[in-house]
Formats: sequence, C-alpha cells, structure tokens
Amino acid sequence: MRWFRLALIIGWAASTLLPAASGWARGQLQAGPTQLELASSVRATRLTLRNTGSTPLMAQVRIYAWSQEHGEDRLHDTDQLVASPPIVELAAGEEHLVRVVRVGPAATGSDQAYRAVVDELPGDQSAEVSQVALRMRYVIPIHDRAAGAAAAGLQCRIDAAPARLHCANPGGRAAQLGASRLLWDDGQELPLSSGLYGYVLPGAWRTWPLPDGYEPALAAPSLQLETWLNGQVRTLPIKHTP
Repeated sequence: MRWFRLALIIGWAASTLLPAASGWARGQLQAGPTQLELASSVRATRLTLRNTGSTPLMAQVRIYAWSQEHGEDRLHDTDQLVASPPIVELAAGEEHLVRVVRVGPAATGSDQAYRAVVDELPGDQSAEVSQVALRMRYVIPIHDRAAGAAAAGLQCRIDAAPARLHCANPGGRAAQLGASRLLWDDGQELPLSSGLYGYVLPGAWRTWPLPDGYEPALAAPSLQLETWLNGQVRTLPIKHTP
C-alpha cells in the first residue's frame, strides 16, 4: 500500500502554496470547513469549494486514510471514503459542494481518521507567464465518529537525546493540540506553538522536536505541558526520559 508524507496544514488561509511562476494569481481556490465529521448515523458530509478569483479554475479532491506510525503522520490510499465529484470546475466567484461519502461500514470502538487533499489543478499552460496562477493545496482532517468512543487523553514525556516531545492518546477520539507551551514551577516557560500544534490519533502516538530553547538540564518533576486540547485549556504532567 502506498503512503504519502504531506504537509498537514489546516484552514481557509493556512494553505500550502505549490511552486508557481512569478506574477499575479488568476484564480483563488478556497476550501472548508477546517475539519469534517461523519457521525455514525450518517453516510456523508459536505466540503465547500469556492473560487474567489477572476477566472475559472479546476480543483481535485482526494481522500486518504490517516494514521500515525513511528510518531509521524502517514496518508494511505483508501476506498472507505470517496469524494463526489472528485474533480470540480469553478467559474469565477462560484461555490460548489463536494460530498464526502462513507462507502464502507461505520467506525466502531474508536474514531477513524482521514484527510481530504484539495488541489487546484494547473490552468491554461498557454497563458502568459505574468498570468500563471498560484496553485493552492488544502489538507483537511476528516473524523469518522464511532458511537460511544472514549474521550481523547494524553500521556506525554520528553526524550532528552534528541530533545523531543512524545504524546500518546489511549482514548477513542483524536486529540487536537492548539497553542502549547512548556511550564516550569519556577515560572519559566517555553512556547511550542501559537496556533495548531498537531493531532494525536486514537490509540497512536506523535512526536515533535523541541525548539532550541529547551535544555535537558531544565527537566524537573514539575515540568508541565499547557495546551488547548480539543478546544479546552489543559495542563498535563510530563515525564522526562534521559
């Protein structure tokens, strides 16, 4: 099975810009919402594509299964969710709804995670260089909810060599980490992220390299992680591994 390592960037504005020639953008693709959910009682949800530019554009939507292996995100081919239609032509100013449909059975026990990868396709290659479009990419999480899944939880530690934050999620739902920082009992702090830090999927673990400001000598039993966990501020103890 093929797997893909993609920049996992969320949101209407936080898009990955693929390389393009210099010049002004002829088209402007937007995709949202920032994440999608499929309740166990439904088979489909909707993704909105919008062209805010002055010329038509083509967009492609692909769905991948999302896992975390060896502490890193992986995307795999899947036939459990499909996008309908997978390719959309948008006139200037037009909006189009794409259905994301569950083809396989609903998730059981714990949520299943997917990503929708939305790409703006290359336009008219005969256009003048000064009018070549910036091509946009969005990578949007999809959570296929399992009925009765246990809430997300985090168990975190820091490995000293190299300095990395390691968080495991024994729960049945994904843990979304927002703005995060390390805290010491003497008042010191080390910011990790001012916005989205990342996800820890159900039954999986994720690692992040720590910034240069972290010194193993600063490790203490009182070291804590303050983070926005699924929209709520949480302060979690951290173990330190030499």
